[in-house]
Amino acid sequence: GDYSFSIQNRVMTASRSGSLHDAPSLPVGRSSTSMQSSGGDLDFRLLLERLDILEKWYEIAIRPDKDDCDMEDLDLLQNEIDDLDKLTERCLQVRTLLNERIWSSRHGLLAHRNEKYLEARESNIPNAGLGLFWTGATQIKKGEVFCFYWGHIHNFRSMRHVKDKSYLMLVDGQLFVDPCPIHQIKARYINDPLNEMLYNCKFVPEPKQFGCVCMALRDVEPGEELFASYGDMYWSQQTYDGTVLRNETSDK
Repeated sequence: GDYSFSIQNRVMTASRSGSLHDAPSLPVGRSSTSMQSSGGDLDFRLLLERLDILEKWYEIAIRPDKDDCDMEDLDLLQNEIDDLDKLTERCLQVRTLLNERIWSSRHGLLAHRNEKYLEARESNIPNAGLGLFWTGATQIKKGEVFCFYWGHIHNFRSMRHVKDKSYLMLVDGQLFVDPCPIHQIKARYINDPLNEMLYNCKFVPEPKQFGCVCMALRDVEPGEELFASYGDMYWSQQTYDGTVLRNETSDK
């Protein structure tokens, strides 16, 4: 990982205003996995719709009609009794395909203009690995959004198959995001100094965008390291104590 105390379950509260069910309908007779030339976000949305149909089929037994089913999933309709093992496997396969394409499909939409001024380098927290620093010429103003915490998309079932859960964040309901496989996502380097006096940003859930915005809690000066709370639930689940950063050592 990028730092010694990892982010396993940052639990946040937000109204469930968006999820997998906001994806557009899949055109009849069209295969979502063959949409190579459809455009990044459309490709993402088609796979999301396919996954939503499969997940509803598995979880609440809503069996799709042939016209609503992706061409590549029609084999699952051949038997009158659903094969739950095959459904589970197909859900994981489609989610893997979705996550393999998520960077190329979404990074242009989620890139923030200030990200070029964010730099990952050695944290001020001893033995914490990399931290995230603001290198802009002017302040980040209080309440300003400066980047986005996002990544691979998971629910409670699929997250069990994630080997490294150190960056998993619960955004809303069953929506988890995991930037661990995508090192270009700069928000993953934000550390928790375990010192309320040093927190200068927070994670704000944005379920419709499948992640959280990173928002300044106060004005952030050029050269400052960005710090956010991981929450009591996260730390209560750890087998070790995090390092508390004293105020006088936070500004190298």
